[in-house]
Amino acid sequence: MQNGQRIKTNGTIDLVKLLMALLVIGIHVEPFKTFPMLDRLFSLVNRTCVPFFFITSSYFFFKGNKSPLIFIKRIILLYVIWSIIYLPFSKPLSLFHLLWFGNEHGLWYLWASVIGFLITYLLAKQLKPNTILIIGFLVLLFGTLKSTWYPLIENIIQLGNVFGERSGLFYAFPYFALGYYLANREPLELKKASALLFASAILLGIETVFFVIFLKTSHTILWLSLYPLSYSLFAIIRQLNIEIAKETSLFLRRISTLLYLSHFLFIYLFSNYEGLALYLLVTASSFFLSYLIIMLSKTKVFAFLKYLY
Repeated sequence: MQNGQRIKTNGTIDLVKLLMALLVIGIHVEPFKTFPMLDRLFSLVNRTCVPFFFITSSYFFFKGNKSPLIFIKRIILLYVIWSIIYLPFSKPLSLFHLLWFGNEHGLWYLWASVIGFLITYLLAKQLKPNTILIIGFLVLLFGTLKSTWYPLIENIIQLGNVFGERSGLFYAFPYFALGYYLANREPLELKKASALLFASAILLGIETVFFVIFLKTSHTILWLSLYPLSYSLFAIIRQLNIEIAKETSLFLRRISTLLYLSHFLFIYLFSNYEGLALYLLVTASSFFLSYLIIMLSKTKVFAFLKYLY
């Protein structure tokens, strides 16, 4: 076979990445907000997206023993380039905000990845995967108490929000720790992983009903039950091998990245629309732009476009 047609196993992860990127657009667009029950169900599914991307990044880095400098350099380069692209849509932010929470337009994810990765990488120099996983869980627990679970303790203790919830510490690090653990352990067998996924999904539903409907929490970023759910979901996906060509695999990764990074441009452009119409417009436009960037980056004249993904 020619180089572009070589078969790559684990194509399932690349396909799921694309699906997750499409779901992330749904998080920011809310295509079913006029249908409350469907919207809540959709939001439950969407909660797996960002953790999945954190876990995947961590898993493949630690599984492949890549250079940490190359890993960080790529993410920071993406962060800087796309921050410049979004500059016309940006509002002034403090230096602390930029260095801790990151930029807006979904770009916070990139900066959070840098922080989450650095914490995990430094801990991995001294501690075992099990220990890092426990630390990650405890950090997530504390973050959850100061966000989604805050109604339980607000009358007992006041926790400041200086470190936020959607940050590299409370959001990215626990899932990077989970990715590191998965990279160093044999996958949970399929039956056990499926059972854990089912149980975790039920717990997530209960957690949602209790805190959103009954306690009316104002923060819905961090969910404790999402930790075992993300673990079991990745364990299942990791074992479902769909064979696809290497070139197709690379395309899926690149377009997933570009869909995530570019879709806010079209949210601003089509701001007069809402719901499902907005979702379809944003998704179609983001996909077209992403495809165009990938194709043009293969030419000599526009080779510089590869830095966009």
